[in-house]
Amino acid sequence: FDSFARGGMVMWPILFVSVVIWYVGFGRLFRLLYLRWARKRFLHRVDRFSEGHILPARTGEVAFNNFLSLLPDLKAGKKNFSYFYRELLVTLVPDLNRGFSTITTWISVAPLLGLLGTVVGMVETFEVINTFGIGNPHLMAQGISKALLTTQAGLTVAFPGLFFLIFLSSQKERLVQSLQRDEETIALKLGLKAEG
Repeated sequence: FDSFARGGMVMWPILFVSVVIWYVGFGRLFRLLYLRWARKRFLHRVDRFSEGHILPARTGEVAFNNFLSLLPDLKAGKKNFSYFYRELLVTLVPDLNRGFSTITTWISVAPLLGLLGTVVGMVETFEVINTFGIGNPHLMAQGISKALLTTQAGLTVAFPGLFFLIFLSSQKERLVQSLQRDEETIALKLGLKAEG
């Protein structure tokens, strides 16, 4: 708290940026975990249906539920399987991508705010030098300290945020690839042929 106070007003926007990064990031993480869970339930219900059980119960995810409601018609060949599976992907993939550009933008802003704090601190240092000369090292140290603290804070926000973003991106890509592979798996279970 002492470092935060010594960093000056620029520390507040840096704190705000940090909160936004982690709020949006954890929101995306929970959404990815939920969709991974919903996908497993979806595949389980497709398995049950392919084994001759009645139309399965809902998975909790609207896009999966809509596809499940089409299973009897798809299995009977009344509707085009690949078309409706791609409709499922068109619904899910943009949802998976949502929020990543926001996180990326705010991660980029954090070091810039730190740099702004550095400039503000150095300006204050030069004002002290202009007013009192170089004979008062304590007053000069305050400006330099402010400059370094804001730089440190900006980088401290950006680095963990960047690693978290990389982790989220890899989890998202794995889920998208799994969903794409599921097309052929589900088609085989229903006795259909997935198109290209």
